Amino acid sequence: MTTSLQQETMVLEQPAAINVGWWAGNARLVNLSGKLLGAHVAHAGLIVLWAGAMTLFELSRYDATQPMYSQGLIILPHLAAQGFGVGVDGAIADTYPFFVIGVLHLISSAVLGAGGLFHALLGADVLPRSVTFSGFFGYDWQDGNKMTTIIGIHLVLLGLGAWLLVGRAMVWGGIFDPHAGQGVVRLISQPTLNPIKIFGYLLGASGSEGMAAVNNLEDVIGGHIWIGLICIGGGIWHIVTEPWPWVKRILIFSGEAYLSYSLGAIAYMGILAAYFISVNDTVYPAAFFGPVSSWELATGEVSTRGWLASFHYVLGGLFLVGHLWHALRARGSAQGFDFRKGDFLRYDRSPEDGNLLTPVNSSDFSLTLLRNLPIYRHGLSPFFRGLEIGMAHGYWLVGPFTRLSPLRNSVYANQVGLISACGLLLILTICLSVYGSVSFDKKLVVLPRPALVGNVPNVPETLTTGDGWSQFTAAFCIGGLGGAYFAYLLLSNLAVTTLLPLSSGS
Repeated sequence: MTTSLQQETMVLEQPAAINVGWWAGNARLVNLSGKLLGAHVAHAGLIVLWAGAMTLFELSRYDATQPMYSQGLIILPHLAAQGFGVGVDGAIADTYPFFVIGVLHLISSAVLGAGGLFHALLGADVLPRSVTFSGFFGYDWQDGNKMTTIIGIHLVLLGLGAWLLVGRAMVWGGIFDPHAGQGVVRLISQPTLNPIKIFGYLLGASGSEGMAAVNNLEDVIGGHIWIGLICIGGGIWHIVTEPWPWVKRILIFSGEAYLSYSLGAIAYMGILAAYFISVNDTVYPAAFFGPVSSWELATGEVSTRGWLASFHYVLGGLFLVGHLWHALRARGSAQGFDFRKGDFLRYDRSPEDGNLLTPVNSSDFSLTLLRNLPIYRHGLSPFFRGLEIGMAHGYWLVGPFTRLSPLRNSVYANQVGLISACGLLLILTICLSVYGSVSFDKKLVVLPRPALVGNVPNVPETLTTGDGWSQFTAAFCIGGLGGAYFAYLLLSNLAVTTLLPLSSGS
């Protein structure tokens, strides 16, 4: 089925195509899997080279008599926060671990660089897809099963990386705890494993800062145990399964689409990391990154915390713009548009007719959400549609009446909320009944409503008859009163539910 956007638009092409130059970077290699692998390996080598060289550079400039956060350092504060070379009260007692880490990164960068040069210059342009070892790395952008396998491998590696931090904290030396006296490196022997405590951070249970509200290393390491488990479990799931049909309908499988997904994820993580750096002094100790109260020191210099947070904010914003740009290009290409040739859209009808399609009301997410609402969902009878909708309305109506009525501070607040909600539900039921009486005639054949263009869901035909609407109205009344009474019971027994003991470790 064609969408209304496709029906209303026409492709216009310019005669000459624009060639992609060297400045396009990896875009030149999008269909050359072997060369693209070489570029990625070489890029990884450059990253590791920067990390190793920057570590040695900062080490050569480090002054033990000055606070680390006032010297413009970035790598060394991160290493110190992991417990490397830190002595009593957060003082740097030994810089040799910094030197070893820097040299190991330089050696690793040489290996990665050699691999990148091999694949870029001597390796096959396109990786074969076969049962051989090298064929395992071959892929096709449109092969959703292979793409999810690659995602799964990445998730497993991310999970193992999270568990490496856990191993460092619990077994291999410990990490720096800024809240233990003046700061000390210690082993985390009892990480928090209670999922209510860990995932409660996501819901603001520990403070308005969300995850950044964490103030102890037990929760930090417990969170890494959980995230490692989730990443590895999700990775295995993606490796052994294929994308579901609804995923194939929603997502676009192309190289540029994957780039847009990755940029969006990096933008989110960059902005989140910037906020975390700004307000948290447990993971980013003040002894190494500077105080959280200000990014600027008394001397007028920017602290390490200030540099890290500001750069993460800026880069997160740039990655977000890149995500939007490549997402638009990917969707355009999926519809047959080639932006390099100057293709553009033009409406064939008069602009006075208007176009009500927006990214909100016509996006795949919005349409999927609408199709799963009880009023549109397939396979439900009018009675069960009314019952589900009524229960939802009744449940949510009690709270506002209880908290906002003139008797909200009295002992009868809950009862007033229940009675008021039930009264409103009865009024709504009468309105629905009146609407059905004037809109549907049981003795006449009702003409179907005009169907909306495209994939927008339509009201089922069972609700366009007098009998069907009558069942819907009756079920709405029953479900609404039941939902209101259920909410009343919860409010009346709220003290009991809040006093239930949590499991150990909370």
